[in-house]
Amino acid sequence: MAIISETSDDGSNGGDPNKKPQEEENLAPSLLPIPEELAESILLLVKRCHYPKLSLFSRTFRYVISSPELYQRRLQLGLTEPVLYALIRLPYVSYEFDPTWYILNRNVSRKISLRLSSLPPMSLMQPGSAVVTVGYDMYVIGGCDHPTSNVYIIDCRFHQCRSLPGMQRARSSPAAGVIDRKIYVIGGCEQRDDNWIEVFDIDTGVWSSVAGPYEYNSSMEEGGFLTYVVMQEKIYISDPECCLAYEPRQGTWESWGDSSALVRYWHPSSCVIEDLLYSINPFCELLVYDPNESFWKRVEGVFHLPRLNYHKCKLANVGGKLVVLANTCNRHGSKHVWCIEITVERREGGEVWGEVASRSVVLKSMDSLSIDLCRSVAF
Repeated sequence: MAIISETSDDGSNGGDPNKKPQEEENLAPSLLPIPEELAESILLLVKRCHYPKLSLFSRTFRYVISSPELYQRRLQLGLTEPVLYALIRLPYVSYEFDPTWYILNRNVSRKISLRLSSLPPMSLMQPGSAVVTVGYDMYVIGGCDHPTSNVYIIDCRFHQCRSLPGMQRARSSPAAGVIDRKIYVIGGCEQRDDNWIEVFDIDTGVWSSVAGPYEYNSSMEEGGFLTYVVMQEKIYISDPECCLAYEPRQGTWESWGDSSALVRYWHPSSCVIEDLLYSINPFCELLVYDPNESFWKRVEGVFHLPRLNYHKCKLANVGGKLVVLANTCNRHGSKHVWCIEITVERREGGEVWGEVASRSVVLKSMDSLSIDLCRSVAF
């Protein structure tokens, strides 16, 4: 189940798609008290896009919808829905210009209509900060232009942000990955053998260090990385001169030179679905990399992708479906953001097939937008 959004984009913020607008406006609040247990049981079976309308029906519904316990129950019962978040900025306006958070919403009455909707400011976000997601939480770690030890967490259920205990060292453009409910943060600072790798235990909220010596020696003075992903319980890292893989359970490293197949098409926009790395090459072809085979191949069945600026696009895994956000290629006039949804399937014999489920403009603009980040959470 790959549901993009939590709200509709038809101006009603939810509702029954089979009802006419006049009928929805006449929805009267219930005068009878509803037990909280009954309200929770009902809401667990309803898609989140209908929550705003249900909150108008009853005070109990409104209370339960605003409670963390409802989302915790959804998580425990496996009833969560994936939601895509994007961080978009207007480049070249000023150095101090803050990017804006957007959420990808689906119009429940039209089934296929998508739109990026802006959110209230949640936090300052430097491009290059390491970002990982766990359930409905998004962890933002370190900085980019300025090294920092700051770590904060965004609760995407209620779009609230809070600080976490800081790391021992300030970091800029580190790599990060979640394995066994532990966040491993690697590099982003001068390499030392005592705390170049730090680990945050999500359950205890405590940081610890992974002592060296490390098998990898950073070639960069400040130790920053280009990008990172998690495949097969390993943290894959792109260094300007090579590719690395760190296996935290055993503390082992693998490395590939700049002439390896992995380096060729792996860039910061790539994403992982079921331990396969997906990317788009300059010829607008969707490619996949299997770490067991160690080479890229074309995803079969995906043809005629729109001519977009894939060099600066962003890919995300949204409930097992590949979602691509990219700008138009126009040098003059509008710079709209497109969204392409692609279902992918690994078949017998190792072939990977895909099918474009939808493609549409999700954000219209007369300015050149920069998509800094694209991540999905589940709640």
